[in-house]
Amino acid sequence: MLESLSIRNYAIIDEMTVEFSPGLNVITGETGAGKSIVIDAFELVLGARASNDMIRAGADSMSVCGVFNITGEQLLGDIPFDTDNGLLFLRREIRSDGSGRCYVNDRPVTQRALKGLADLLVDLHGQHDHQSLLNVAEHVVFLDGYGRISQLADEVRALYGKMVNLTREIDSLEKRIKTFDRERELFLFQIEEIERANIRPGEDGDLERDIQRLSRARELKELGWEISSELSESENSIGDRLGAFITRIEQLSRFDGNLVQYARTVEELTIGINDLARAFHDYTEGIDDDPGVLKSMDERLAVVERIKKKYGPGLDDVFAYLEDIKKKVSMAETSDEHIADLKKKKDSVTARLTEQGHLLTEKRKEAAPRLVHEVRDHLSQLGMEGAVLRVAIDPHEGTDMVPAAGGMVPVGENGFDRVEFMISTNPGEPEKPLAKIASGGEISRIMLALKLALADTVGVPTMVFDEIDIGVSGRVADAVGRKIRELANNRQVIVITHLPQIAVMGTRHFSARKNMDGGRMVTKLKLLDKSERQEELALLLSGETMTDTARAHAKRLMDEVLDEEKGTGEKQLL
Repeated sequence: MLESLSIRNYAIIDEMTVEFSPGLNVITGETGAGKSIVIDAFELVLGARASNDMIRAGADSMSVCGVFNITGEQLLGDIPFDTDNGLLFLRREIRSDGSGRCYVNDRPVTQRALKGLADLLVDLHGQHDHQSLLNVAEHVVFLDGYGRISQLADEVRALYGKMVNLTREIDSLEKRIKTFDRERELFLFQIEEIERANIRPGEDGDLERDIQRLSRARELKELGWEISSELSESENSIGDRLGAFITRIEQLSRFDGNLVQYARTVEELTIGINDLARAFHDYTEGIDDDPGVLKSMDERLAVVERIKKKYGPGLDDVFAYLEDIKKKVSMAETSDEHIADLKKKKDSVTARLTEQGHLLTEKRKEAAPRLVHEVRDHLSQLGMEGAVLRVAIDPHEGTDMVPAAGGMVPVGENGFDRVEFMISTNPGEPEKPLAKIASGGEISRIMLALKLALADTVGVPTMVFDEIDIGVSGRVADAVGRKIRELANNRQVIVITHLPQIAVMGTRHFSARKNMDGGRMVTKLKLLDKSERQEELALLLSGETMTDTARAHAKRLMDEVLDEEKGTGEKQLL
């Protein structure tokens, strides 16, 4: 059960801690006092989506913490967290920049993990959740929950999803193979053409430089011979003149020894000139001016340029394209095997889906009459004595098919079934779809009847109702209040209501009140004592103007409930 709820900086709540009790906890208050804001904040602890818009103005963050006591609960073994003396602390923090964290016993968890855990602890019925009965797709959820076959339904849903995904993958591969069959011969030709050219990286640049050099071979040779000759081979070459300089410097050095170093410098220059001359000689000798070599290079460059033009623009692009089409050819060669493997997997999944789908249908057909009987009893006690509910389980209509006895049958995420609640609200009237004929007050009572039927089956220790009493009043409101009190005999129930007939049934009664504090409006929940509770009930009875008649009526309501419960030990009114 929920022991306490602490809220900080949420909407018009600055700081609040509410301690709840076992049994029925009632929250009342005038419109706009903040009753539902408390439930909205509580939903954050249960893993609902958060918005930084709800952070109280002027604050940089908000936080909500729910403390649950699960001592003795059957679900204790399903909780994947260590508890502190049977207590679970679920906490949510949201910052103004939109970021947030979720914690369980101060251990960080994902929002999904928080919600999964909260689903074991709380069943929350929001202000508009009764409208889910108007959505036919939700009817199967109620039936599966009542029949305790939600896990089987989840398995069928997962198997259907796998089958659909495998079908899409197979179809996609087969389409790609058909497309590739038309391209296969072209790819093989292109691979052979590129590989036959045997082009090496950078070859086009090397060829262009070599061709440019060979096309000027004669000129290069002539210039090379001239330079080599003038450096060391011709008469009066640079080498010869440097030799003469050395002789003259040596003659001078006889008279001035300091000049010897200059002779050595000139000798070094002479050596360098001779090396340079040999280099030009070798360069000139190495130039091949054979026209056949130049022609061969021109032809090779033409091959390279043709390949670049077809598959480029550059050689890197050519090599990348070659690698790509090789992979495509390789993938195509293994696709048939891959498709065969996928079809085997699909056959296995389909067989399991068919088996579990038929089992699910059987379980639903077994659960439906029990649900109808139990809901009918609850509706009778809620002022709908003549109402008749029927669960229609019809074959699913769709395009995804699986083999079954006698041929192919359609299947969907809910298996082979389409489930819809049909109802007749008055004796003698034909059954019609619930979503089309029920009024607001009837929808509220039908939802409550379903919740009552599911309560023992689902086994969630805390149930929360935010204005389940929409559209009811008078004698029906009294019946609703008694049913909610009956529900609270075996679990904790928290209900927000505007009806005194429901509020008077509570074990604890809180009043949501808005007050000015430091120049700002804040909401608080006040736990009412007996006299305060009588005043609150009288206010609910009379409206804006308090009267002695309303006070007397409120006292009579409280006394009636107290008289009913004397000696039962169920609870004592505060």
